[in-house]
Amino acid sequence: MTRDCCAAQEADHRFANHLALLSGFVRLKAADLARQPVGLTIPGVRLLLESVRAQIEAVARLHRSLALGGARAATDLGEHLHEICAPLSSIVAGRITMIEDISPDCKVAPDRLLPLTQIVAEVITNAVKYAYPSGQVGRILVRSRRDETGTIVLEVADEGPGFPEDFDATTDCGLGLQMIRALARKLGALIEFESGQSGVHFRLTLPPESARADSTESRPHRREPAKPHRFFNGDTNE
Repeated sequence: MTRDCCAAQEADHRFANHLALLSGFVRLKAADLARQPVGLTIPGVRLLLESVRAQIEAVARLHRSLALGGARAATDLGEHLHEICAPLSSIVAGRITMIEDISPDCKVAPDRLLPLTQIVAEVITNAVKYAYPSGQVGRILVRSRRDETGTIVLEVADEGPGFPEDFDATTDCGLGLQMIRALARKLGALIEFESGQSGVHFRLTLPPESARADSTESRPHRREPAKPHRFFNGDTNE
């Protein structure tokens, strides 16, 4: 069997895995809808459908990348994060500003890309729903950095009211947070939540492929005092 044939088979295998992951994402969203006490609003439906559409586009882009660069080629995380953020931003344009601060040197293995984009899409969707309900205005910032060890730190922050006092994002049984925790375990990543009156700050720390952890920790969220959210105080271009 030629090297090209082997590469094509590996790419197809990865594509099938990504489609299975996407199918699970859609099933989870359907189950989440069934549990809602009241029906979704039109903006809520648009946000949900756009989130699913963005994930389908992510799979398509990844397959094209695998076909062109091979199944082992590193993938540009920033490009894919932008393609997740842009359509969601268009849904909430005029009341929520989506700020992207993505380092250009964030490269990940193809099998890590889709779980990462699903996590980001879910965190952004939750921020829109819970940080800025009833048409409130605000900002959501998405940031990604790679340090000298190859570790990638991915963060999403809002300026909403934060979690309720009795809410723990690391143990909550909501389907969205269950999915985030399961995907993080799959990646061998550490997830953290900070919550306070200045908003919710989500952080995912992804170790290099060579140092992938056997299991994932989830650190409890910490309530911060009421002050301007430090995540929005950097040199980010808005």
